[in-house]
Amino acid sequence: MKQLIYLKRIVFITVIGFLAFNCSKDDSENSGNTSFYKPEGVITINEAQDLHQAWQDKNAALFNKAGSSKFSEQHQSFWWSLEDIRNYLDYAEQEAKDKGYNMNGIRVYLAAYPEKEGQNTLFIAPTGYENTVKASVLNLSFFGDDEDIPVGPLNRGAGGAGGYNP
Repeated sequence: MKQLIYLKRIVFITVIGFLAFNCSKDDSENSGNTSFYKPEGVITINEAQDLHQAWQDKNAALFNKAGSSKFSEQHQSFWWSLEDIRNYLDYAEQEAKDKGYNMNGIRVYLAAYPEKEGQNTLFIAPTGYENTVKASVLNLSFFGDDEDIPVGPLNRGAGGAGGYNP
């Protein structure tokens, strides 16, 4: 009987010690650590510079061919604050849920303002799939049938005429 009480005490102390160690370890790990990973598709700065230069060369040639000298006035970059992007993603995801959709990404569209003589712009539209009840056990939405969902896109970022130069 005495051995059983002794064994229970050892197990109890071990469990308490284990829990205390894990809780304090998790707190210290999470204090300066965020949960993220490097997404697939991240390119080098040199690759980005090459892509941007190719875009400039192609579009300058198109503008010149069309007889327009306004390429230098075209926006070549667009900027949104982190706060605006995070807020938009949260907003779009909630709006999508309210409308019966699962948002799983965004699509970036190249566009132009007709009222500003075709000045370049971008807008971001949420993508996903509609929640539907089907007589199927499998959800086949991972096969790439993502579509734009009916939530207002984000536009009106600050535009810039400068090239990519980190």
